[in-house]
Amino acid sequence: MNYELLAKEIIKKIGGNENVNNVAHCATRLRFNLRDKEIVDAEEVKKIEGVMGVVDKGGQFQLIIGPQVSSLYDEVIKLVTHKDVVEVKKEKIQEKKSFKNIINTVFDYLAGSLTPLIPILLAASLCKTIAAIIGPSLLGVVSDTSDIYTLFTFVGDAGFYFLPVFVGYTAAKKFECNQAIGMLLGGILIHPTFINMAQNKVSFSVYGIPTIIQGYSSTIIPMMLIVWVMSYVEKFFKKYSPDVLKVFLIPFGTLIVMLPLALSVLGPLGGFLGTYVCEGILAINRVAGPLGVAIIGGTFAILVLTGMHPLLFTYLFVTFPTIGYDNFLLPGILCASWAGTGVAIACIFKFKNREKKSLTFGYITTWFLGGVGEPLLYGISVTYKTPLYAGAIAGFGAGLVAGLLKLTAYVLNTSNGVYGLAAFVGGSTSNYVALVITVAASLIIGFVVMLFMKLDENIN
Repeated sequence: MNYELLAKEIIKKIGGNENVNNVAHCATRLRFNLRDKEIVDAEEVKKIEGVMGVVDKGGQFQLIIGPQVSSLYDEVIKLVTHKDVVEVKKEKIQEKKSFKNIINTVFDYLAGSLTPLIPILLAASLCKTIAAIIGPSLLGVVSDTSDIYTLFTFVGDAGFYFLPVFVGYTAAKKFECNQAIGMLLGGILIHPTFINMAQNKVSFSVYGIPTIIQGYSSTIIPMMLIVWVMSYVEKFFKKYSPDVLKVFLIPFGTLIVMLPLALSVLGPLGGFLGTYVCEGILAINRVAGPLGVAIIGGTFAILVLTGMHPLLFTYLFVTFPTIGYDNFLLPGILCASWAGTGVAIACIFKFKNREKKSLTFGYITTWFLGGVGEPLLYGISVTYKTPLYAGAIAGFGAGLVAGLLKLTAYVLNTSNGVYGLAAFVGGSTSNYVALVITVAASLIIGFVVMLFMKLDENIN
């Protein structure tokens, strides 16, 4: 595939680089923030060879590309090097204030701040997975005092412990303010002195303003609030600082003003919200029980289609560092993924066209070995419709199985395919049994349901 030509055609069809306000990418999607989405014909963009689908959601215009998205992203960036589209700060078109636009803006900022963290959390989680596999809790290859076990354990912990610093960077980038100051504020929240004060319940004040001392390691909501307010404080100093003093007055003034706001107001408020969001979700999970897992299993593909699935990971970012496991979202996602694969395998048997059989097999291989499920979702489920319905039915049924067996993830691993199984390493032997049964049930239910559904392979 010629990524340079593809990038040029995409930029042309979305209104030219002057219409691009920001662009990023995740595992399979190019995510554009456009100045004016009204001038873009989504149907024309969908027709571009190499674009598997288009999602306009949460303030972002998302193009489904597949696992090769990073190569295309590099070419897109080259086309806008005169303004570095990642950092561009254009005059934004004022949108009408409405509940829908407000919600879209919130979703956009959440996704923009949290999606870049996924590689960190994925790498850290896999390190913890390796430690769990080779350690005394599973294979017993090394002891819990060995250097290699200690290495992978603290490397894995670091990915979560320093979340306030990481969020300080990604949120500041999204809110278009100084990323270095954002990271500094995140570092302040987890400074050893501050942590010790929290552990010893020491009374403390900032400029005479009492501070509620608490631990902020592995948190995201406090820094999201802090950076949001910081963006306005920084704008104030940029606007009113004399030119000769701007070089030091903007960062220093922003920091000095943000210290009481961060430590006495926004940090404690974010900690409070994080605690109650976590408790609220856990309460819903307890009430819903297996049905909750089934609902996730049955609807996750739809959430991916709408581009809203990264927001579910906010739940994981909040709850996982607090309780250390998940028996709700990750089991549901597992069921949806493997059920969809069972459906695709059935499609191979139902297709008469050899090219479509081969293409479907390629999608399955990409999902299984590459951990990327969107080619399978868009290439089969969305294209032929009935596989999408079959996957939803099978995902719901498999989710009930996972919920009844109390399948639990002990590693925050959002990978797909065979790599996603690593999330469930840990716990008792019964958890491994539940994992095997759940995966088998997902594949079998998906396969059987699709066998009894019509598949119109004449759809182009």
